[in-house]
Amino acid sequence: MVRYFTDRLILTPGPTEIPWRIQRALLQKTTNPDLDPKFIEYYNNVRAKIAKLLHASESTIYILSGEAMLGLEAAIANTIREGDKVLVLSNGVFGEAFADLVKAYGGKPILLSKDYREVISASDVEQALKANQDVKAVTLVHCETPSGLLNPLKEIATVVKDSNAILIVDAVSSIGTTPINVDEWGIDILIGGSQKALNLPPGLTIITISKKAWDLIEEKEYSGFYLNLLLWREEFDKKGVFPYTPPETLIYALNEAIDILFEEGIENVYKRHELALKASWNALQALNLEPYPSSIEYSSPSVTAILVPSNINEKTLREILLNKYGIFIAGSWGKLAGKVVRVGHMGYTASRTYLIIAFTSLAKALRDLGMNVNEGRVVEAIDEIYK
Repeated sequence: MVRYFTDRLILTPGPTEIPWRIQRALLQKTTNPDLDPKFIEYYNNVRAKIAKLLHASESTIYILSGEAMLGLEAAIANTIREGDKVLVLSNGVFGEAFADLVKAYGGKPILLSKDYREVISASDVEQALKANQDVKAVTLVHCETPSGLLNPLKEIATVVKDSNAILIVDAVSSIGTTPINVDEWGIDILIGGSQKALNLPPGLTIITISKKAWDLIEEKEYSGFYLNLLLWREEFDKKGVFPYTPPETLIYALNEAIDILFEEGIENVYKRHELALKASWNALQALNLEPYPSSIEYSSPSVTAILVPSNINEKTLREILLNKYGIFIAGSWGKLAGKVVRVGHMGYTASRTYLIIAFTSLAKALRDLGMNVNEGRVVEAIDEIYK
């Protein structure tokens, strides 16, 4: 197959393209982060920037060494004891995965399940909490990337805030794409990752912890080491010593990523992601393709999930996009495997330029597979949003 490209572009919902400023930050001169007091000061400065970004000044914030799954497991490991009930909000692959984590630590998940094409409403959660008043925690995936959904975090958090349970939120694919207010909304533990809209390589977890969550953590007294949040409070907050050596170059890059957001203006960043969502749906209409979420109001501003036409092989479609046109897009997971493809527009790639590249390349690949599509109409559809 003749290649039509000289460089590949990552247009998946994470990991993502890494902009040059972040690549440059990764090349900074290293130190010994365990011993250098200037690096500890630097780390704390990055924590303060995260607090500003997430409106989490009343919460404790750590940047942990490990892909975001580390943070998701740490949240459960540190709070859930044997026999504790956890209300698991599940309308996607990662929502269901929370139930597995709860069971792994001896908890009892109570699933509030919804169709993968629809969001979980605050009224759904309110009814479930009334029926299960003894739950210790509620888990929520803010952005379900496998299905392209964005659950209504603010509304759900308001309901959980009035209960005895803590709220644990997977915000890995939503941080930097849509507003999040940890303190005002009452989010007790929020987990983020480096390789999504922050456009870093994988390897960092961001975690915020409220006073309500700390009470549960102290009650549990988790005895492990690497996931132990009490250890971070005792060693780092009280003694200024990292429990284990942090990946300093990734933290330099995280600092740069947050600076980029603030330089653009965070409200402008959110607006750019809103436009990317609308432009993506317009592009799908021009291609006669069906979005997976049942409504644009349910769709995430960071990823567009697309139903693959029944006469198209999903794997073949992605292979053509990659090998002929140099474009990485993603398939999906679980029961959506083979049925859905996904275009990421996270952070750096939430732009007119990347959307045109993604969707015109998708049009060409579909035409290669026998569909009657016109990439020119795709460009026109995207540009309707960017007039």
